[in-house]
Amino acid sequence: MDRGRSSRAPARPPPRAAAPRVADRGFLRRLGAASSDRFLLGVLYHRSHSWKGEEKSTRLRPLFAAPKSLSSAGSAALPNTVVARLSAELAGPYEPVASRGGLLVLKRGQYFDTSLRVCDPVAGRSYVLPPRRISDDLHVVMPEDSEGGGAGKAFKVLIADSDLRTQTYSSRAGAWGPVTHTAERVPGHYEQVQPSQVVLGGVAHWLYHQGGTRLYSALALDVGTGQAAWIEVPRDCHLRRRELLLASSADGELALLVWEGPLAVCMWTVPPSAGADPGSGRSWARRVVIDRAAILRSVRPIFSPLACQRIDFQWFAEGSGTVVFHLNSAGTVLLNLHTLEVRHLQRSHFIEIYDFSPLCVYELDLVSLLPSTSR
Repeated sequence: MDRGRSSRAPARPPPRAAAPRVADRGFLRRLGAASSDRFLLGVLYHRSHSWKGEEKSTRLRPLFAAPKSLSSAGSAALPNTVVARLSAELAGPYEPVASRGGLLVLKRGQYFDTSLRVCDPVAGRSYVLPPRRISDDLHVVMPEDSEGGGAGKAFKVLIADSDLRTQTYSSRAGAWGPVTHTAERVPGHYEQVQPSQVVLGGVAHWLYHQGGTRLYSALALDVGTGQAAWIEVPRDCHLRRRELLLASSADGELALLVWEGPLAVCMWTVPPSAGADPGSGRSWARRVVIDRAAILRSVRPIFSPLACQRIDFQWFAEGSGTVVFHLNSAGTVLLNLHTLEVRHLQRSHFIEIYDFSPLCVYELDLVSLLPSTSR
């Protein structure tokens, strides 16, 4: 990775690195035909500072989940280069904040004194973005089709501040665009539930808790125009529960996952808005996704399964439809909303100090690494 670039220099691509390939034709056919079991997922943690006020900090080792068909095909070397490059990025001072389409956005610093970089671990490139005019409380990275195939993956990065002013960086232009203003803002008492976002039809969504109340709202931000609106979440959807996560259904509807403990994970979905206001005139519908007994059949608790009473949702990976959550007394668990497959990624530590460290989930569709003739 290119780490010597000044934060004031445009993010021009360095010489292209060779993308990882695999020659196992049987594996190529299976991977190309798969719908959900073709994604590499990485759970990337932020640094955790000592509780004793010391300067030193630690970062949990990233967790990776490859398709099951990958190991059976003997082609595990396919994502190994990507994993190594991501791990190298996390060895530095930057924190992962957003990911989409095989790209990862990392941030260094706080408040107005921050620096952003975009990592493309497939191509072996890292771009430090030039200074911008607003603070970056929200981040969306948007891969774009590259012309000619030789210039690497083009992308845009949209950022927004608490006043919902937005600014977009284009890798093709090597510069930030103008600041866009909207009539909406994030009220001071609103608290972001997770940094995880859902992008549907060019609109990014984040879930917020209205502090001091039992109310929730979803922020809808158009990544093309920079305009924003709030979608009110009916109380019936969460019934005073706090274990919530925005996701998308298999039909492409905005969804709210709710842990109705200790029984089941349920999903409330709302159809796309036909009008200008995304929060108006829409009703939410509920269904059960998976019950607790089905989850417990795929995990290995430290203690009795009776201790697995609470789920803490952490991230939704859009491409594969995978929910990342922490199940107490069990650890990090993956739930695929399309197949309902449950994978126990890592068991908890006895002292779970870092189990709730901020994190970001990296997702890569491995089909994008295959030669075009194999797709």
